[in-house]
Amino acid sequence: MSEQYIKVGRYNVRITYPDKILFPKSGITKGDMIDYYHKIAPMMLPYIKDRLLTMKRFVEGIDKEGFFQKNAPDYFPSWAKRVGIEKQDGGIVNYVVCNNAATLVYLSNYGCITPHVSLDRIDKLDYPDRMIFDFDPSTKDFSHVQKAAQLVKKVLDSLKLPSFVMTTGSRGLHVVIPLRRVHTFDYVRSFAREISQLLEKLNPGLVTTEIRKNKRGSRVFVDYLRNAFGQTSVAPYAVRAKPSAPIATPISWQEALSPKLKPNTYTIKNIFKHLAKNPDPWKELKASASSLSRAQKLFEKKYSE
Repeated sequence: MSEQYIKVGRYNVRITYPDKILFPKSGITKGDMIDYYHKIAPMMLPYIKDRLLTMKRFVEGIDKEGFFQKNAPDYFPSWAKRVGIEKQDGGIVNYVVCNNAATLVYLSNYGCITPHVSLDRIDKLDYPDRMIFDFDPSTKDFSHVQKAAQLVKKVLDSLKLPSFVMTTGSRGLHVVIPLRRVHTFDYVRSFAREISQLLEKLNPGLVTTEIRKNKRGSRVFVDYLRNAFGQTSVAPYAVRAKPSAPIATPISWQEALSPKLKPNTYTIKNIFKHLAKNPDPWKELKASASSLSRAQKLFEKKYSE
């Protein structure tokens, strides 16, 4: 069957070519991916609602090169919310804002395997409610990433900043700090840079802020540059374009530091079994939002020379 309609909430969503194989090595089809996003929607939507969404599309499957798409075509259904944002060089980008399960399903049918979202919300752009550190390894030794993440957690704890962690489904970990929306991206990025440079100073053999890959050696790159207007981060519970369809999965800190964990541990095929035993480890994320003002003062007191 090349076309069908499924009921998602109040809306009928047109599904095309559900039998198309998107992940050749594991045989995972477009229909499998759509079913996943339909089922994960109640868990995923709170973390992507009211955020500008960028689509990472793989129309012909993951063996072909994918591409990022920000602008939503005019033919998108009316229940798929869009927000027009002016570009610096003129013109407008009509971003999708995924506020319901039908939109999430529609996007997956559109070939969006991996949605990425902004760190701010549309009612107060340029005032992020998340600060992110992306730990990207230079080797295949994931324990280096875990040690780097543990290092930043200790610093954040000392600054009284609650932090949350997730696998990226690719190679690393993301550490997320929920924020009150009182500082602009420029302020948040500047503070994130200070923390990243401190990590490098505390353990120069493990962590680097070096942007050039050929200069990193075996060190873990701590990427703070996502903390900027217009930048995005992979959405929690998004599928990654890797052979087993791994999931970017929010986890507890205890699990994040376990020797059993791998960045691609959770996949389309096992994520719901995991969630049945480990319901939402990020449930306190929103309630834990902090202002960076106090943390900045503590940072200067504890770590400034």
